Amino acid sequence: MATENRAGQRKGKLSEFTVIAPLVEGGAQRLREVIAGSAVNGFEALDGIGTVHDARFTFLDNDTKILFVTTYDGDWDTYIDDFATKIPDEMDLLFSVVEGWPGMRSPEVKAFIASTQVTAHAFYTGYDATVSEVRKGLKVKKAFDELLDLAD
Repeated sequence: MATENRAGQRKGKLSEFTVIAPLVEGGAQRLREVIAGSAVNGFEALDGIGTVHDARFTFLDNDTKILFVTTYDGDWDTYIDDFATKIPDEMDLLFSVVEGWPGMRSPEVKAFIASTQVTAHAFYTGYDATVSEVRKGLKVKKAFDELLDLAD
């Protein structure tokens, strides 16, 4: 399936990603424990992807489904490929509670993800800048603020 046929809206450089998927029995509790008791809690592994603006999990329908929402830079295939090559173990730890999860290294993972993805009814972003551009801008701001502080 080509990227243009994937679910999700795009605004300039940014794309939205929304997944709603059924959980295995006890999956919500297991995921709560994983998130609370590991480095996944702060989602630090996402820093290694370098294109993720935000990410969140929400349990739905009395803990029988998971809602996963994120905003990212670029196109869908590159986004999924980054997870598969950079943090596959972390993704498997998080998503192994989803019914039918094939594993991040599976050749079927993209089709599986696409089958659980929906397009948001509305998608807003306050800027059209990549994670890299935002981080660079914050570094420039910090350096400028430090320079101004020296001038006081």
